[in-house]
This record gives sequence, structure tokens and C-alpha cells, in this order.
Amino acid sequence: MAPGFPSCRNYEVPQDISFSGSGFLSTYQLGVALCLLNHAAWILRSAPCILGSSAGSLIAAAVVCEINLLTIRDEILLLTKQVVTLTLGPFHPGINVFRWLKSILDKYLPSDAHRLASGRLGVAMTRLKDGKHFIMSEFQSREDLIQALLCSCYVPGHSGFRPPTFKGVHYIDGGLTGIQPRLPAASGRTLTVCPFSGDADICPADPSCMMEMVVGGGILKFSLANSYRILNGLYPVALETIEQAFHSGYKDGIGFLRSNYLVKSVVSNTLSQVSLKCDQTKTWMPLETTQVEEMERETKLPDSEATRDFDVVNNAHLITDLSEFGPYKRIVYSLLLSLMVLFDVSLQTRNRLGLLFREMPDLIFWTWLSLRHCSVFFFNIIISTIKKNVTDRVMPIMFLLQWIKVQEL
Repeated sequence: MAPGFPSCRNYEVPQDISFSGSGFLSTYQLGVALCLLNHAAWILRSAPCILGSSAGSLIAAAVVCEINLLTIRDEILLLTKQVVTLTLGPFHPGINVFRWLKSILDKYLPSDAHRLASGRLGVAMTRLKDGKHFIMSEFQSREDLIQALLCSCYVPGHSGFRPPTFKGVHYIDGGLTGIQPRLPAASGRTLTVCPFSGDADICPADPSCMMEMVVGGGILKFSLANSYRILNGLYPVALETIEQAFHSGYKDGIGFLRSNYLVKSVVSNTLSQVSLKCDQTKTWMPLETTQVEEMERETKLPDSEATRDFDVVNNAHLITDLSEFGPYKRIVYSLLLSLMVLFDVSLQTRNRLGLLFREMPDLIFWTWLSLRHCSVFFFNIIISTIKKNVTDRVMPIMFLLQWIKVQEL
């Protein structure tokens, strides 16, 4: 028995840990990871490889690189707070989720992140050229690691139209070919974490349903509650749902530890303790406007008013200067000004159109490849789901009927 392992454990030590694709509901996986860190840290520390697909790769990287999990949760909530206020959500032109993701990685990944991640972090991604599934675990530099995570999280259309590259090769979301990544040569079991109810070890517990979905190799329950979770993962409807997912993940993590006797005891008021820790973080800003914010706004208001007054004064001087000219000179001046503005707009439009036409072939090519992979992804979901439900439910009935027929003979 390795040092630091609890003697009450009645569970096979997982060889690896896998975080599924999750989108905005990655807060659920953050809750699970924080629960394991607080009550069974040996599970995280003893895992030879921690894998992640899509947004799950960010959680895996945060665990491996020992980033503050509450800080990452707060950043996701801040982004969600902006997204839910927009009509098109994450598809709004004013929101660039991909750029936000890169800024978060640049901000929080330590300088030696590639050394911590090499050989222990598995980042799942899909090669754009042929749609093959890859798990990258060797990173030469911090920038290498950032590019791998960007590739794993790139959803065509959702994250832009030009896919990122890893070591010169274009890759897209790893969840398209493997929503719950596992190492192909893994000898032991893999502890799986997913924010959608299904066959994962730690996931929301929904009532049993008649049908199941096969998504990227993972099995999810085909229920209304799960459909709502999937919607919130891609297109968050309410900030409270994403925030509540964190607490649900922590609670489900405790349930997993208790059911497998992995801890001697768990404090009953753990969730309230987590809430207290959440309140102590400095990054998360409450939904309601605080008194400090109001004071800042009041102090900034005179400056903005002064700026507007200064602009009015400047404009007044400009009008006064123009009024000193004669009527004909003012007309000529207005015409020249209009021509200059028209020329400037035409020049900018020409440059933009030229850039658009130059990049149009590449844009069409990347869009076509991305649409092809997305179409294959949804087609595989339909075929695999039908095949599984027919095999699990229709075939046993047919065998039973055939057996009854044989008995009658």
C-alpha cells in the first residue's frame, strides 16, 4: 500500500482519471476535482495519467499543473455572466470564447507547466485532415501545451473558422471522436468524470430511462434533464445553472467517495464549507452591485462628465472657427471633408475586401472540413444510438420470442 492511502479504501486504485468534454458545465468537473483534492488527494496524486477532452482538458491541466481550481471556476462564471446577457450567447460577435481561453491559459499556466504536464497530462484532439483521434502527452514548451489545449477545445463555428495547430498540424475538438478519453494501452481501470448522466463513475444520477445515447464513444442517458445539461454546456441559459453545477459536482464526488469507502468520514456540511471558500476568492464578482462598485462608479462619473464637457468645448471651438468663414468657403470645406471621408472609407473597404478575397479559399476549405467532421459526428451519434438500443432492448425480446416458439414445438 502506497504511503498516504487510507486503510478504509475498498476500491481498486484507478490507473488514470478522465475528464469528458463538458463545455460551460466544466464547473461540474471542477467541483469533483476539488472534492477529491480536499478528501482523497491520493487519487489525484497517484494517477499516472490525467486525461481530458475538449473543456475537460482544461480541468485536467489545472489538476496536473496545480492551478487554483476556484480561480478557474470564477473565470468561467465571469465569462458565463457576460454570455447569458447577449442575444446569441457564445455565438455573439462581441464574444470570442477562443480568445478568452487563450488569455486564461496565458494568465494561469505556470512557467514550467510543460514539464509538469509531459508524460502525465493526456490531451485528446481530433486531426482535421482525416478525423483520427489522438491523445498528446509530450510537450516541449509552455506554448506547446497551450496550443494542444486550444486544439482540444476548438469547436468548429463555436470557436471561429480557422482551426489552431499543434506542431504544425491542424486539430479540432477531441470530443468529436472521443468524449471520454482513455489511453489505448491502459492496463487498469480509468476513473471517469462527466457532467452528463450516463455510464461515467462520477456523473449526475438521473432516474433510469428507456433509451441511451452514444456520443463520441460515451454512453449518456436520453432524458429531458440530460438534454438540458447538454444545451447548457454549449449555450448557457442561466448563470445559476453553471454555478450550481459546481456544487453538484462536489456533492457527487462526496457520494462517490462514500459509496466506495474511500474516506473514513466526510463532514456533513462540506458544501457550506465550499461556499465559504468560494466567498473568499477574489476573482469572482457577485451578481449584485456592491457598495464598493457604486463608490467606484460615483468617483468615475465626474471624470466621464468632465471628458464629455471637454469634447463639447472642443466641438464648440470647431463650430466657431467654421462660422468665421464665408458661406461659400464653408460649403467648399464641407464638400472636401465629405470627399476625404468617402475616400478613407473606400480605401478601408478595399483593403478589407482584398483581405477577405485572399483568405476566402482557405476559409471555404476549413469550413468544409469542419462541417464534414461535425456531420460525421452527428451521423455516428444517430447510428450508434440506434444500434445500441436495438441490441440492448429489441434483440432480447426477439430471442425470448424465438425461445418460446421453440418450446411450443
